[in-house]
Amino acid sequence: MLMLNIGDGKGKTTASIGQIIRSLGHGFKVCLIQLFKDNDFYGEQNILLKLENLDFFSFIKKHPCYLDNISSERLKSLCDPAVDKLRELNSINSKRYDLVVLDEFNIALRDRLIDENEFVALVEKLSRMSNVVVTGRGYPKALIDMADLVTEMKEIKHYYSNGVQAQKGIEY
Repeated sequence: MLMLNIGDGKGKTTASIGQIIRSLGHGFKVCLIQLFKDNDFYGEQNILLKLENLDFFSFIKKHPCYLDNISSERLKSLCDPAVDKLRELNSINSKRYDLVVLDEFNIALRDRLIDENEFVALVEKLSRMSNVVVTGRGYPKALIDMADLVTEMKEIKHYYSNGVQAQKGIEY
């Protein structure tokens, strides 16, 4: 199955982490590929890195909005290893996973850092072998069309609007 966690509300990655925990609880093999998240910042990574049956890969450690003075061409080239990893998962000799989570890939698609057509083709092929979750704000319509489940996180109210900063243990 292909599942999407999309929208402008909080909880897309958190929901996918819950899916990872559920799958690992059944003894499944899981692969998590993250974009734009620094290993030393996000609390969930501290736990996930310790879990058995989970292969974890992180590319581009900062969100694009925090990468000043970097060209879009450079950002695209920084995304290439993540796409290479996705190609590898689709290869015949690849380790097989029961669940593959592609965290924040929708941001890279929205910002045209990853080729949409290639990504959609890779995910379509991968979702025939594994359950796949794709997260992030922004998303191509082609992913919505082929998805089996789409969950939109919608912000109704957020303490950011009252000037409260990101909270350790809540946002990161």
